[in-house]
Amino acid sequence: MLKPKRKITKQELKEDKLVKTTLQVKNYFEENYKQVSYVVMGLFIVIAILFLYRYYNQKTSQQANAQLGMAQIEFTNSNYDKATVRLLRLIQEYPGTDEANQGMFLLANIYYQQKNYKQARDYFSEFVDAYSGSDILLASGYAGLAACLETENNFAQAAKSYEKAARRAEEFNESDNYYYLAAMCYKKAGETAKAKEQFETLVKESKVGKISKDAEMQLILLQ
Repeated sequence: MLKPKRKITKQELKEDKLVKTTLQVKNYFEENYKQVSYVVMGLFIVIAILFLYRYYNQKTSQQANAQLGMAQIEFTNSNYDKATVRLLRLIQEYPGTDEANQGMFLLANIYYQQKNYKQARDYFSEFVDAYSGSDILLASGYAGLAACLETENNFAQAAKSYEKAARRAEEFNESDNYYYLAAMCYKKAGETAKAKEQFETLVKESKVGKISKDAEMQLILLQ
């Protein structure tokens, strides 16, 4: 007499599937051991590279910051030659860092004070192109560039640079002063309409009384 077939339960089906899946995974790893090991090793290498890159950046930043700090001390003490040497080294050894960019700004100021306007202009120009940090520092960079352009009688370009400085310094009191300097440069460049427009805006909107009065006087002179 035939025995009736035992009905397989859902639990047994699940266990059977689990066993099959486990065996399949085991077989896959055994058959593709080298490929899998390469993938795992690749992941470890990527992680290691990212860790080393981050460590290197932190160390580089610390070293660059130390170099900038020493240059600032020399600058404060008016030891411009020593400050220049340190800043040139900072820019050369740590290019692209925030510290190197700030170093360019400081170096440009030194050259300007020494009346080396061409070098100052070059470093101010490089600074405003590379730097993306503090707006007030960037505004000062554009203003420095404009001042250098004035020494070359390039008043039209100086005016545009002063305007860039003013826009960067919108939240600071210095903004109106930059707009006034821009208007004066437009006047010197013979661009009377632009100068007049800028002076009129300052008369109406400037929160600095002296600048507003000076702008009003310039409008009278332009009549």
